[in-house]
Amino acid sequence: MLANTKEVRALLLDPLPSTAMEIFKSAGFRVRSEAVFATIRYTIDECFENLTEAQLVKRISEYNVVCLNDERDEQYLTDEVIKSGHRLLAIGVFGKNPNCVDLEVAQTMGIPVFASPFQHQGSVAEITISFIILLARQIGDRSKEIHKGEWNKISAGCTEVRGKKLGIIGYGQVGSQLGVMAETLSMEVVFFDINSVMPIGRAKARKTIEDVLTESDYVSVNVHSAPENENIIGQQELKLMKKNAYLINTSHENAVDIDALAAALKAGQIRGAALDVFPNAPHGKKSEYKSPLAGLKNVLMTPNIGDVTIEGILRVGTEVSNAIVNNIRLGSTVGTANFPSISAWPLKTGTRRIINVHRNVRGVLQEIDYILSAYNVGKQILETKDYLGYIIVDITTEEVTAEIVSQLALLAHTVRTRIL
Repeated sequence: MLANTKEVRALLLDPLPSTAMEIFKSAGFRVRSEAVFATIRYTIDECFENLTEAQLVKRISEYNVVCLNDERDEQYLTDEVIKSGHRLLAIGVFGKNPNCVDLEVAQTMGIPVFASPFQHQGSVAEITISFIILLARQIGDRSKEIHKGEWNKISAGCTEVRGKKLGIIGYGQVGSQLGVMAETLSMEVVFFDINSVMPIGRAKARKTIEDVLTESDYVSVNVHSAPENENIIGQQELKLMKKNAYLINTSHENAVDIDALAAALKAGQIRGAALDVFPNAPHGKKSEYKSPLAGLKNVLMTPNIGDVTIEGILRVGTEVSNAIVNNIRLGSTVGTANFPSISAWPLKTGTRRIINVHRNVRGVLQEIDYILSAYNVGKQILETKDYLGYIIVDITTEEVTAEIVSQLALLAHTVRTRIL
């Protein structure tokens, strides 16, 4: 496929953060109703409604860029929808989870899908800290009571968090930030991670999950979504916890066996729990949801809002929109969920850039280099991921005819080619 980027049309399926719109507009994009003065015409259409698959197929075929947020239903952009997007250069998911897009089909078609999996981490660490304090003082129960007109001033079981021990299971980006925040509250921090990681501050590593569970007053689960992390906390693990301990999960919806947790709370095996993620949770902002934890004392539940803060949303808007603009202008693919990652460099005066997406098979580079050998190549870089190869080539001449691009596009293993 030969992609033409002289005119770029973007379709917004959801409202974007203000930072994203500012970046798009500074790059020359204009909402269709506004005047466009840029030489290269960048236009934006907005369609903030739930479209059927058939409607999406018809709409997306007209656009080069599609943007949506990660609250859409899983695989909202299905294989049929993406296959209709023959003009698509990029898809932007404004959130941490790009599961609303069929990533495999997008990769097969050479369409990078951008997302922002890391900008929410500070927000998640903060809500975990708030859970710790709320559980320690039984604030959730007292708040419910006083809302119902009940004045129940009791202190039984209420403690300070100062001097208590926080055990972190999964010492990655969120877990390590959580540890730093906990230490500012004068808490002791221990952690377990399957990888050998450097402790931050005074945190101490433990050899097993069991070590963390048996000695901690608060246990926070901060693992990523993976088969090996499903039900990492179950009936046996809950039995290892202190009787006055608390369990918190703000990470992976299936990391904790909810039924086992409910049984442990009812039996008084642990003192309380807080969860922001749940198995089979509904997508979208409003829906009905029933949990076996409902109605239990000193149990806090929130509807997956750990990463939903104004600051986090604005950072996501900045990251994803910048990534899309850099992809269109330079061919950069940093921040993609399904694509080889290349941080493209500025295009120098007197050079033209050729971008080629191809199947990662034996002999394909020889075919590409044979075509390029007739030109003065100033810089060239290749990255691969799975069965896809991505190459950026700068040629030091202003006169790059359509012939070279057409030759690359006609190679048997080429997925798409474009020129900047």
